[in-house]
Amino acid sequence: MVLSDGEIRAHTLVWTAGTAPNPLLRTLPLEADKRGAVLVECSMAVAGHPGVWAVGDCASLKDGKTGNACPPTAQFALREARTLARNIKASLHGRPLEDFHFDSLGALCVVGHHTACAELSIPFARNKSMRFRGLLAWLLWRGIYLGKLPGLERKVRVLTDWVIELFFPRDIVQTIELK
Repeated sequence: MVLSDGEIRAHTLVWTAGTAPNPLLRTLPLEADKRGAVLVECSMAVAGHPGVWAVGDCASLKDGKTGNACPPTAQFALREARTLARNIKASLHGRPLEDFHFDSLGALCVVGHHTACAELSIPFARNKSMRFRGLLAWLLWRGIYLGKLPGLERKVRVLTDWVIELFFPRDIVQTIELK
């Protein structure tokens, strides 16, 4: 494998990706955290900049009820977007803004072929969660992912791809031609 700053000699290469705010944010005259996310109030408004808002990966947001940092995950971003839409409407009509609050539903992580791990919050039980792993967690992850996709056509395409993959796993080997 050849990188822009050199070469890595290895028999196995593992690649991981995280979430990061758009680098364009660093060019704006807004206060940001160490990740580069814009610091926002609990309403997702950018302090000192009327009419400027940030949400999702681009926002460094603290929960309005607990004061804890909100993670840059899809389950939070979806709910942040709903609260932000209500806040923009409220600001246009001169009404008070709503602080964002959401209790995590849990976390799912695919760790291999037909294997995942899950930690799900137990409803109505404070700070209690249930952990499991393996095929059941993987099926749960796939089911939730499929359910979140917009449109029937996209769901059918993804489901078809997954069924084909059950019988013919993807070939993850890539040959790189060195010059």
